[in-house]
Amino acid sequence: MTRPKSLQVHVSIELADRVRSAAERRDISVSEWIRSLLQQACDEDDLKAGLSAWVKRLNRQSVFTMVGVDALLAGHADHDLRERAHQAYARKCKELGLSQNANEGGSDEA
Repeated sequence: MTRPKSLQVHVSIELADRVRSAAERRDISVSEWIRSLLQQACDEDDLKAGLSAWVKRLNRQSVFTMVGVDALLAGHADHDLRERAHQAYARKCKELGLSQNANEGGSDEA
């Protein structure tokens, strides 16, 4: 095992006292307590970055799907089908307690 790398941080006296108390309550060293918090923060940051990329991709795919479906409905032989689909969408949003406006899937999408 390689030797641990030392990091230095400057904190207020009050925060230093709180850190020491927290480590003592857990019966671990201050270094171990801080190390675990740093590891957790890095892991959460990595997870957030991964989720953010996934959500952006999902949003792009959803927009493409919405535009494609709306275009197909607009070109359908039954000219009332598109309007009925938008009405059904509005009813479903209301049933689920979701907002429904032009920015989130209104009747003028395509």
